[in-house]
Amino acid sequence: MRILTLCGSLRARSSNRAVLNAFARLVPPGVRVEHFDRLGSLPHFNPDTDFEPLPAEVSSLRSLVAHADVLVISTPEYVHGLPGSFKNALDWLVSDPAFAGKPVAILHASRGSSWALDSLREVLATMSARIIEAAVVPLPLGSSQIDEEAILQREDLRRLLEGAVVAVVADAVGKGYVASAPPNPR
Repeated sequence: MRILTLCGSLRARSSNRAVLNAFARLVPPGVRVEHFDRLGSLPHFNPDTDFEPLPAEVSSLRSLVAHADVLVISTPEYVHGLPGSFKNALDWLVSDPAFAGKPVAILHASRGSSWALDSLREVLATMSARIIEAAVVPLPLGSSQIDEEAILQREDLRRLLEGAVVAVVADAVGKGYVASAPPNPR
């Protein structure tokens, strides 16, 4: 099973990236997790350039999406919505046939509002993604910056992430993929 994570933040010390890294550390053996970390390198979406040959970064993103069994997304909220750079990445995936029906988990770094989560759900539904509802997890991080070690050390956050891992693996097993074990206990 292959999981692709997409972080909606360009920040070097992003709490959303930390959430995705913590999630990746909890997956069972045999599950491969790859992070797309070139969000800032994607060109501005323009339908006039959405044809072969695609820009290299767009081609790379689409290839990773095509080969992933599940996408796991974590994105911050900016001005009551999705960050522009992340929405740009999603725009590049709209016409990609490999995206339609793709299972998606959302790890929401909750800081008291749900504008970005609501916006992301709407965009993904419009793109025909299949949201794994049991893997839409709000993580109450509060207003402080947090790294993956701190996330994994907090029992409440760790349990929420483990639940998301279980939901993603269960969804994949239901589609014929086999995972060898539940999340690693720590």
